[in-house]
Amino acid sequence: MIQLLLMFLISSSWSGEKFSCETTYDNLDIPHVKTSSIEEYYYCFGLNHGRDRAWSMDYFRRVAQGRNAEVYGFSSLKSDLMMRLLDLPSEADKIWIDFPEEQKKFLSHYAAGVNEGFKTGKDAFEFKDLGYEPEAWKASDSLLVLLLQSFDQTRKTFSRDYDEERFKEKWKKETEVLFSEDGLPWSNTILKDGEYEKGKINKTSSTEPKFIKLWGKFPEVFGEETGSNNWVISSSKSKSGKAILANDPHLDLKTPLFWYWINIETPKGKVMGGSVPGVPVIPSGTNGKVSWGLTNSYNNSADALLMEKVPSEAIESIRPTVFIKFLFFKIPFFFKTFEKLTTGHRVLPLDIDRDGKIILRWSGFSLKASDIVPMFNLYQVKNVTEMNDLLTDIGLPSWNFVFADANGDIGYRMVGKTYEETKKNSYGLAVTTLDEMKEEKFLASENRPHVLKPTRNYVYTANNRHWPEDSKYYGGRGYSDSFRGFRIDELLVNGKHDIDSFKSIQCDQEVVDARFFIPKIRKYLNVPEFSEWEMVANDSSTELPIYRRFMDLLLNQWSVNEYALYRLLDKLSQTQISELKKMYELAKVEVAGRTWGEFHRLKFSHLSKNPSWKFSPEIAGVGDTHSVNPGTSKWESNQKIYEQSSGASMRMIVEMDKLQPRIWLSLPGKNRHYQTSTTENSPWESWKACQYTEVNF
Repeated sequence: MIQLLLMFLISSSWSGEKFSCETTYDNLDIPHVKTSSIEEYYYCFGLNHGRDRAWSMDYFRRVAQGRNAEVYGFSSLKSDLMMRLLDLPSEADKIWIDFPEEQKKFLSHYAAGVNEGFKTGKDAFEFKDLGYEPEAWKASDSLLVLLLQSFDQTRKTFSRDYDEERFKEKWKKETEVLFSEDGLPWSNTILKDGEYEKGKINKTSSTEPKFIKLWGKFPEVFGEETGSNNWVISSSKSKSGKAILANDPHLDLKTPLFWYWINIETPKGKVMGGSVPGVPVIPSGTNGKVSWGLTNSYNNSADALLMEKVPSEAIESIRPTVFIKFLFFKIPFFFKTFEKLTTGHRVLPLDIDRDGKIILRWSGFSLKASDIVPMFNLYQVKNVTEMNDLLTDIGLPSWNFVFADANGDIGYRMVGKTYEETKKNSYGLAVTTLDEMKEEKFLASENRPHVLKPTRNYVYTANNRHWPEDSKYYGGRGYSDSFRGFRIDELLVNGKHDIDSFKSIQCDQEVVDARFFIPKIRKYLNVPEFSEWEMVANDSSTELPIYRRFMDLLLNQWSVNEYALYRLLDKLSQTQISELKKMYELAKVEVAGRTWGEFHRLKFSHLSKNPSWKFSPEIAGVGDTHSVNPGTSKWESNQKIYEQSSGASMRMIVEMDKLQPRIWLSLPGKNRHYQTSTTENSPWESWKACQYTEVNF
């Protein structure tokens, strides 16, 4: 550990109390902080966030407030207006009013620490370059950032509704059968037989396409296609006889890192893990007695719904004012009118005129203080039973937590308010009424997916479905394609495991979908390029560039997803076979003989998307779209490359021990001081090579 000891003896402006934050940084720049009280714990948490991640905190807050145009100009106008429609500050204020006084006091101590840290943090390059300083942090701002993260990572469940409308335009009455998520060979679910209540899910028929186009998009903060892996094994499935947990959240790979790792010791114990700057919570980490990690659940907590007849008295108009930076001035913009229902549900603005309204239904609009307070108590739990009980009370949507304790026991629970569904919705936008919106029904906490001390001795989640198709409950169609879950299950199910096998699973780069699609493609095409391919995403691979580009051309030009393409390939028409051949030849031309390392690039662009702020190297991307170690990417038509957008924003493995947990960590960048970088001992290259550092607890 680097011998750098910093002492802070600072007066808290909130209460006048004095706090001492004794901090030592290790070789990963993780602060190890000693505190003497719970009040000091929150203060020092805030001090470190404010000092080391001031710009990230300010950016998250400005996104949530719809105020980025004030510093970034016209490019942020539309996204600011969409966030003003969402109005997260009002939601945070409502929750703050009912927050318990003790928790208000703790968050106020955190805010005081942040503002002290801002005295140093304001010197960050971004503030200097734009010529402004962060405003004082308010205690309720932490709730605002929590709501932003929750919305950003649950909106896929309503954005999927728009994708389905596009598919319906192409496939009409065939849509529902062709795109069904049931009965696919790679299908797998988090809960297994005996771990859920069985029942019969009623199917609804597909409706006609509704031809919608949104006026603007909500900003993508943590990533357009965020995902994650986590899994846990009990002591009986471990070679060491100790429970082991793994977590690698998949977020956009940006600079600075989303996660800020911190280790804080209090008189009652320690807690260490990844935190989101702005929130004094460690959602992935350990306190020595229990370890935990999270993934997006993608259970149905957000919908876009068509309300065909809306009484005029049920509509309220909103005209927000957004200030836009222009030279040295801030120009007010107030020409856009939005609407919301008197129930509080937002009306999504459309680019085309049509009858009826498209309503955003999000369970986050129904949150109370009691749904959020338990998040701040994660660090206090002593065993898996206590963790399960605490997670049961969290209503903030919507994550999958796995957890393990020093006794060798494990568990899993989905947290967050989600809508109770016992039938499949219509494909695309479902039709609703005002009365139905007033009578929202949430899944009871005891019925949210969970399992404690499972007899199978392992649990994994990879944004896959919670329940099998014979379950009483239905989670919607926002889930990922389950290829990662299929592969993780395959690697975990047999034998016993250790740290090395966990590292191998986290870094597995098999192109899982290829094993299902290549045999079907071979029925129609001679594809010699794939005959010797091991279906692994190596930098030197010349096969993967052809395969991935070919698959994406098929998905885009035929307006299908992987479910529909798999079924479509069973029986192609002569026209489709001809198109298949043309797209295969086009893929080879676009690839132009390049290797995957040349074709698949990772630039670590700045979180703000400002192209002139560059603090990280460009490297060959890792993995592939459907590998466990993922390299989710977008086709960049000008350069004819795949630019990797998201992946493992950290890799964490924790082996639980009654004396002290052992923690292994791999980060795609620097924990602090990210504005200066060297190629020597580059953390980005170490992360790509799946090199881990064991960190001291």
